[in-house]
Amino acid sequence: MSQDTQNKESTSNFLKNTFKDNLVQFVLLFAAVTLGFFAENLREENAQRKLELKLMQSMVADLERNERLLTNQYASLTARKIASDSLAYFFNQPDMQQQTSEIYFYARKLGIYAGEYPLASRSLDQLKNSGLFTLISIEEVADSLSTYDNLKTQYEQRIKWYFEDVKKVQDENKQLFDAHVFEKATVYTEANRFEMLRPEGNPSLISSQKEDLQHYYNTFYYLKRNTETQLRDVDQLIRSTVALRKLIQESYSF
Repeated sequence: MSQDTQNKESTSNFLKNTFKDNLVQFVLLFAAVTLGFFAENLREENAQRKLELKLMQSMVADLERNERLLTNQYASLTARKIASDSLAYFFNQPDMQQQTSEIYFYARKLGIYAGEYPLASRSLDQLKNSGLFTLISIEEVADSLSTYDNLKTQYEQRIKWYFEDVKKVQDENKQLFDAHVFEKATVYTEANRFEMLRPEGNPSLISSQKEDLQHYYNTFYYLKRNTETQLRDVDQLIRSTVALRKLIQESYSF
């Protein structure tokens, strides 16, 4: 074999080995990059799932608080409904002027402002305002959260309108009822706590004019009906709150 032939074979073998080495290195590098990419995606996905779980745990805590707040709101509305029904009953008695002790008592209860019980919304606001809603991996939970957010927003607006009607009755109470009678029928149990009693006898109203009595009746009648509407809406929101809490707990197993 000539020297030239040997040189050519040597060069050919060298090129083949170099190509193989480069190919192996390329494959190893590609595998390393690919595995690194998958590993990074896996870490990011795990981080997102941990954040999702943390947000859902916080959401459940808010929902549990809302259950308590809404239950208190329902009790407050029920008390006002009893007061409005009772006031309407005594106003419609033929001997209404002999029922003023009861009328004073229930009119005062009807005019109590009580509380709006603002609902907890920290977790839901965080989901909406921080763009984290996309982290929710369970479609049914995401849809239910959106529905609940709409119901909560409607409740918060309607309860504000409701207390505007309460304020109107408070203002009308000042026109029809003698505050001295209210004061005498008040027993303070603590510095800022008191119990309302029925006034003694049948105290007079500031006005017994038919027009004034009709105007007052019309005012508290709308509050009476609005109270019934609020009771229905709050009951629905309580049911939705409980259902959403259970759905999240079952979906995320905690």
